[in-house]
Amino acid sequence: MKGKDKNNTKNNTQKIMNEEDLFEREFMSTPALIWRALRRHKLGMISLWVLIILYLLSIFADFVSPMNPFNNHIQYRFAPPSNIYRVDPITGNRIGPHTYIYMIQRDPITYQSEYVEATHFDIIRARDPETGEIVTFELGEYNPAYDATVSDITYTLKNVVMAKTANGEYIELATNYKNDQSLLPISYFTNDQFRDEDISFKDGLLDTNFSKFLKGEPILSINDDRSVTINSYKSDYRYATKIRNQEIVSIDTLTTLEEINVYFDFLPVVLTPSDLEAVNIKNYKIEFFINSWEYKLLGLFPSNLHLFGVEKPKLPAISDYSSNDGIFYVWGADQYGRDIFSRIFFASRISLSIGLVGILLTFTIGIFLGGLAGYFGGWVDEVTMRFTEILMSIPSLYLILTLSAVLPTRISPEIRYLLIVVILSFIGWPGMTRVIRGMTMGLKQTEFVQAAIALGYPPRKVIWNHLLPNTYTYVIVSATLSIPSYILGEASLSFLGVGITEPGASWGLMLSQAQDIEVLTNYPWVLIPGIFIIVTVLAFNLFGDAIRDALDPRSLGL
Repeated sequence: MKGKDKNNTKNNTQKIMNEEDLFEREFMSTPALIWRALRRHKLGMISLWVLIILYLLSIFADFVSPMNPFNNHIQYRFAPPSNIYRVDPITGNRIGPHTYIYMIQRDPITYQSEYVEATHFDIIRARDPETGEIVTFELGEYNPAYDATVSDITYTLKNVVMAKTANGEYIELATNYKNDQSLLPISYFTNDQFRDEDISFKDGLLDTNFSKFLKGEPILSINDDRSVTINSYKSDYRYATKIRNQEIVSIDTLTTLEEINVYFDFLPVVLTPSDLEAVNIKNYKIEFFINSWEYKLLGLFPSNLHLFGVEKPKLPAISDYSSNDGIFYVWGADQYGRDIFSRIFFASRISLSIGLVGILLTFTIGIFLGGLAGYFGGWVDEVTMRFTEILMSIPSLYLILTLSAVLPTRISPEIRYLLIVVILSFIGWPGMTRVIRGMTMGLKQTEFVQAAIALGYPPRKVIWNHLLPNTYTYVIVSATLSIPSYILGEASLSFLGVGITEPGASWGLMLSQAQDIEVLTNYPWVLIPGIFIIVTVLAFNLFGDAIRDALDPRSLGL
C-alpha cells in the first residue's frame, strides 16, 4: 500500500508539472520561455553571473583598484602578495585588517634578494639630546620644539658577524654599519627572544622597555647554519686564520640599534636608544572607501574614491610623489612593481571588450555579405565566395602576425587596440559569410519569402525583414561561442609582443612576463592573468551552450 501511495503521489506531482508546462507554453511569450529554459541550465546561469561580475569590475576598475595600475614602484619589483593581519603581531591586540611594507634583504653568499615584512616608526617620544626635555616627533607633522616639520626618520644599525663554534663560543669576524636605513624587519619586534618584558603603553605609544632592540641591546638577526655559508667564510682569507681549524656550526649576525635620525629641513636630530621612551610601530590599516589616487569614473567624473586600500607612506624613500596610492599588493607585483590586482581589472577592459567589438564587426560584415550572396546568387555569389575562400586558405596566425607587424611601433595603445580588433575581425568574417549565405539560399525558397518577392517587395526589405531575422538564432549562439576566440587571439598577440604594448594592459600582455622560467618559478603570481583568461573563456563557452539549448524549440516546448 505504501509503495502504491508513493507512486500515486509521484504521478500526481508529474501531472501537475506537465499541466504547468502546458499552461506556460500556451500563455508565455517566446522571450519568457527562453529565459525559463535558460534558468534551468545551472552551469549556464553560473557562467552568466561570472561574466556579469567580470564586466562590472572592468567598467569600475578605477574604483576597485587599490593602487594606480600604471604607476611603477621599481623598488618592489616582483614583490609577493601582501600579508593581511587582523591581530597585531607585535602587541597581540585585535585591531582589524592591516598590512606591512616590504623591504629587500640580500643573501651575502648567493646574492639573491628576498622580501621581508618591515615597519618603521611614525611617532617617537624621546628625551631631546640638547635640552633634556621630552619631545614628540611625528613623521610628516609640525614639531613646535624645532619649529619645523619632521620630513624623515632613519636608523643607523651596527652588524657584527660572528662564527659560532660547537661548544657555543663566538668568534668575531667582521663589523659593519648600515646608515640611513628607512625600514626595519618586523621580526625585530615579534620574535619572543628579542623581548624583555610585557607590552605596556604610554599615552597610546609602545613603551620601549619591552624590546631589547629598542633598548640598544644586540639581537640575533641572522642565524645561518648552511654549509655553503660556513665554507665560504672559512675559505675567505680575511677570516681563515680565525676559524679554519675550528668546528663552526653557524655564522650569526648580531644587530644593534645605534642611532635614530629625525630629519627636518636642516641637520637631523640624533637620538640614541637611551633617549627613547615610547614609539608607534607603524602598520597600514586596510580602509574601505578610501581617498587615494585620482581617476575619472566612466571616463567623465573626476574622483579619488576607491573601494579599499591603505594610506600613502610618508617616508621619502618609499613614497611616490607622482601618485597618492598606498603600497598594498593584493596579488603581488609585476616586473615594474605595479599592482597585479589593479592591472588585471584595467586589462579586462581590453581583453573583455575586444571580443564584443570584434564580434560586432565580424558578424556585421558576415551577415551583410552572406545575405547578399545568398539572395542574389550569380556573379555576386561567385565573387563573394571566391574572396572568402582566398582569405580562409591563408593561415590565420601568420596573417595576424604579418598584419600586426605592419603596424607603426610608436602608435598609442588605444589606436593599436582598435587596429588589433580590425585585424581579428578581418580574418573572422569569411566563415560567418558562408554560413549566412547557405541559410539565406535555403530560406529564399520558402513560401513566405516567395510571397514577399511576388508582392513586389524590394530586395533590401526581403533580406532585412524576412531572411536575416530567421538567422538570428544561429547568430546569437555563434556570437556567444566565438567571443572566446577573440579573447584568446588578443591574448596570443600580446603574449607574442605584437598586440597591446606597454604601458597599456591586457591579460595576454601581463601573461607574457611568465615566459621566463626563472620568473615563473620564483614569482608564480604572474600566472594569475592566465587564470582569468581560462575562467572567462570557459564561462563564455558554457553560457553559449546554455543559450543554444534555450533557443532549441524542443526545450521551449514549441
